[in-house]
Amino acid sequence: MIGGVCWILSIQFFVAQAIAQAVWKTPYSVLDNAISDLGNTACGEWPPAGVGSQLAQKLAAGSTYVCSPLYSLMNMSFVVVGALMLLGLYLTRKAWPRRRLTTWGFAFFALAGLGKIIVGFAPENSRLLIHAFGALGIPCASIGILLIGLAVWQTRRQMAAFSVALGVIGLLGLLGGAVVTGLGHGHGAAERIADFPAIVWMVMLGSSFVWASRPAATSIVSATMTPGESN
Repeated sequence: MIGGVCWILSIQFFVAQAIAQAVWKTPYSVLDNAISDLGNTACGEWPPAGVGSQLAQKLAAGSTYVCSPLYSLMNMSFVVVGALMLLGLYLTRKAWPRRRLTTWGFAFFALAGLGKIIVGFAPENSRLLIHAFGALGIPCASIGILLIGLAVWQTRRQMAAFSVALGVIGLLGLLGGAVVTGLGHGHGAAERIADFPAIVWMVMLGSSFVWASRPAATSIVSATMTPGESN
């Protein structure tokens, strides 16, 4: 139940973004602005022009003006959501079948949580290489929930289908990001399609764990679970 609550609390990631966007100094575009722009600690053109910005140009669709007064809130949200991903995964580990697919799914999802923490501690404008490394957690999350979904396909079909669907959507968003970055528009939207499914997955599954942990439901859930799947 506590693990489920941790995952439900990951919804703060959406709340922090909404607040940070609301005080953005110029019109914020979910279509073109990356989520990480909200954690950018300086006001100015990003990526910057000049020597040393080649990697930045590859990671963003063109240059745009960024100014996020609440960058501290956004960066803290990155760290918190990463910690909640890891804590929820650890606390719900006994609710999942002991299979190789589960182990690999957990590994990828744990990397995603670590990636979020890295992104929060390394804003895009201060430690770009480290930030980019942490951003690799986005596809890791999609792969992780996809594998976890496949691991429970035989025992929890609805949960499995939901997980697989969100994992595929996340990977399609990643693919879309690679396409639209070259076009100069749509990078922000593609990033959200790639990143948000993992948060939705945690909130929904966290809710199901909390619901199943109610005293009235415990006996029913226990009777339908196979060995190694008890909560």
